[in-house]
Amino acid sequence: MKYQIQPPFYPIVYVRGYAMRSDEREETFYDTYYGFAATSVEKRQAPAPKYWEADMFEGQLIRFMKLRSYAYADAVNRGEGIPPSEPARSLWVCRFYDRDYFEDKVRSIEDHARELRDLVCKEIPERLRAADVDVGRDNANHKVILIAHSMGGLVCRTLIQNILPFEDKEDPKDWIHRFVTMGTPHRGIELSRIPDFLQRAIAQNLNPFDSNIFSEDRMRDYLKLDKDYAVHSLGDESAPHAFPVKRCFCLIGSDHESYGAVRYATGNHSDGLVKQSNAYVVSGSDPGKDNEYSDEHIAYYANVHRAHSGRRGIVNSYESFENIQRFLFGDIKIRISLENIEVQTPIEKGVDAFYDFEFLFSIRKSNAFLHRRQQDPCENALRFKREDLPKTLVLHTAFMNSGLKDDDEHYSHFSMRFRVLERKVKRGTFWDTDYPERQIYSEGLEVRVGNENAKEADTEVGFHWLSDVGEWQRAERYPNGTYRLQLRNAGAIKADLVVEALPWPNNDLTRDR
Repeated sequence: MKYQIQPPFYPIVYVRGYAMRSDEREETFYDTYYGFAATSVEKRQAPAPKYWEADMFEGQLIRFMKLRSYAYADAVNRGEGIPPSEPARSLWVCRFYDRDYFEDKVRSIEDHARELRDLVCKEIPERLRAADVDVGRDNANHKVILIAHSMGGLVCRTLIQNILPFEDKEDPKDWIHRFVTMGTPHRGIELSRIPDFLQRAIAQNLNPFDSNIFSEDRMRDYLKLDKDYAVHSLGDESAPHAFPVKRCFCLIGSDHESYGAVRYATGNHSDGLVKQSNAYVVSGSDPGKDNEYSDEHIAYYANVHRAHSGRRGIVNSYESFENIQRFLFGDIKIRISLENIEVQTPIEKGVDAFYDFEFLFSIRKSNAFLHRRQQDPCENALRFKREDLPKTLVLHTAFMNSGLKDDDEHYSHFSMRFRVLERKVKRGTFWDTDYPERQIYSEGLEVRVGNENAKEADTEVGFHWLSDVGEWQRAERYPNGTYRLQLRNAGAIKADLVVEALPWPNNDLTRDR
């Protein structure tokens, strides 16, 4: 064989979301890329004289082909786009709705997952082998990266949790390198403005547009999950076929205002269709209502202010692509948290106080906030009652790719913005009195990771506050490999900012082999 698969640059397979009506399936059928080549064009926030320049993003599928650092090849349409230089780096689209369109009926989600299985386990390795790619004996060198939108993530989970391990007696880790979802309803779809009993009755008895696939009972059926596991769980972590949750990355949208009319039924705290609390996966059994999943059992995720689809959709956005490319091909994992949190504002008798911790994260040259927890407009600040304030609060886990910086740069840079809002409610005999919110902390910070000698052993973390014009300061490194500094004194809140910069990927977490 002439060509070798070079991890982590495995073939990428895109899996589209739900096409509800027959006309949507027809439109999907006539789109070569099933919607994944959709672009976005927005107003550019630029200084003079560039007021009239448009900000254009050609979509993540096309950008993976255009960037020289990746140079992925278009393998759609029988592989005519696979070039002789890097045939292993190929992009595929699972066109599982084609047969539904031809037969004018919607097959089951299990059938869609079996079609994805055939693409991943049969067609792709056969076509790579025909292009002189060494896929190994019994396809041992071959894996794929799954990138799915909306229901497509449930199709992928059906493959991972049902079809491969139970029908085929295969280990999904042998076939799937990474799994990325965008706006997937991993815990189903909730229509907040429709009573629960009515929503269940409509879904179970009428099943309009095959929407029953988002009900919990049906999801448990095609995901092979019993009642010991929450419906967004990947299942038993100790099972031989268990798929590691740290191979997964979930993009969670929050811009419900930019979605279609269905947002009026879904309500807020959503991307217009999927609740933010429903758009990520976990591993292991259900800890119960009073015991949330710990960080090690939750997939990596990012909150982006995008709608479920459309012009402001989560698929055709800078935020999604920049997160995805760094998770898939990055070499640094950044974990950011606050420790030793103390609120120092006075405690008032008869007044309940709670606090919104807002956090925004961006990487230099990404042109977007890659993670955004903000009450307005995202409705997703980290909110705590005063008596429930944690001593440690994980703000975000991000990924960076040092290969994306310019050749003459020694550091990878990212910035963070913090804000803490205090809200009060005075308890009354017949009604409570709400006070206006007040800001008790606001600051920005730029951080750089790397060193001038480019030696991994000498990696350092430097910082400067954005309200300062001073020199870079070096964060103190602790024996456990973390770097910490105190938040600037504002008189109202104290905390230590802790940054953990580690090599990525980590085989202990991802169980790559």
